[in-house]
Amino acid sequence: MKVKFCGLKNKSEIKYAAHLGCTAVGFVLVPGSRREVNIQQAQSLIQYAQSLQLTAVALVADANREQVWQMIEHCQPDVIQFHGQESADFCQHFDHRYWKAVPMLSTQNWIRYAAQYKDAEYLLLDAYGEHQSGGSGQVFKWFSLPASLRHRLILAGGLSVENVSQAVQQTGAKFIDVSSGIEQTPGVKSQALMQQFMQAVTDTQS
Repeated sequence: MKVKFCGLKNKSEIKYAAHLGCTAVGFVLVPGSRREVNIQQAQSLIQYAQSLQLTAVALVADANREQVWQMIEHCQPDVIQFHGQESADFCQHFDHRYWKAVPMLSTQNWIRYAAQYKDAEYLLLDAYGEHQSGGSGQVFKWFSLPASLRHRLILAGGLSVENVSQAVQQTGAKFIDVSSGIEQTPGVKSQALMQQFMQAVTDTQS
């Protein structure tokens, strides 16, 4: 099972994520987000994550091309996670590894939506849309993920210590993403919850 901790804001959180065996860590470059880091902070955090062999993901939402190019140049993330209404053409424009979030609260046919993004390394099924941004702590209605797409899907949206086992069992997800579910207060991660979340994932697999 691969796990991404998203919305990290300091090196101690990154170090603990690596210690727990995370695959990836995400940094939110979205103005106004309670998990926002600026481009200078992101550059330092991404370099630190990469030094610990973590996949460093820079999350943007409806940024313009100039902003994305600037972020790539300064931060050099392993992956860009597009978390807004970006078109497939926009995402492909940068010739960079990218993941695309699928707005499960607003799209009528998520498979058709996802099919547009043929070059996406992963598609992240998240509970956003309908005036909700990512990281809201909301869940969408879980279902068994299609076997043919499972290797390219990341399950996100309201995962927590309490529900991650059920989520994995219902969906068959191989890669999961958590943000608000490991926070003691909005935007502040809890080492205890980080550890408990990873333990719950481990228990699911045993």
